[in-house]
Amino acid sequence: MGTKTELRLALKQKLGVLNESEQLKLSQKLSSNLRQLLNDLGVIQKNLVIGVYAPIEREPKWFTSLDESFHKLTAYPAFESGVMLFKKATLSELVESQDFGVTIFGPKAQAQVVEPQVLLIPGLGFGTKGERLGRGKGFYDRYLESHPVIKIGVAFEMQMENDIPTEAHDIKMDFVVTDQEVYITNR
Repeated sequence: MGTKTELRLALKQKLGVLNESEQLKLSQKLSSNLRQLLNDLGVIQKNLVIGVYAPIEREPKWFTSLDESFHKLTAYPAFESGVMLFKKATLSELVESQDFGVTIFGPKAQAQVVEPQVLLIPGLGFGTKGERLGRGKGFYDRYLESHPVIKIGVAFEMQMENDIPTEAHDIKMDFVVTDQEVYITNR
């Protein structure tokens, strides 16, 4: 096992070989698996608020197989007063933002703050037991410390690792959805 920094670099290099066509093909498979998991959990049927994120370069486009009934339930992360929170929005309503120190797409400032019951969480790498390697800023771990939600990691199968280094503050996922399968991890 290497350090978190070494593993982040290796995973970024692994993702770097994906071209747009491959990324879309894998994203469609992942999105189909995610749709099935959300149906199995009754998320849409129960009208649960789903915290999601706008993918940045090389992250899975998790939304390709999800219909309008799903998108009506979504909330996207924003960063206000030093705290990550979620605001009600659909993918088409997002605007360019610098909330997390990089250019991303996020909800409009005036969007309604909501508390998701389910959270889709990006990462550079995941383990089969729910371990997550993020980008190193700790936004999701800090949010999850005080917000009990169903935690769903989202990644390509190539991002799954046997050995993810963890620390006491790292929060495990309940599920990890990839283009090949759904891992039930922390239940």
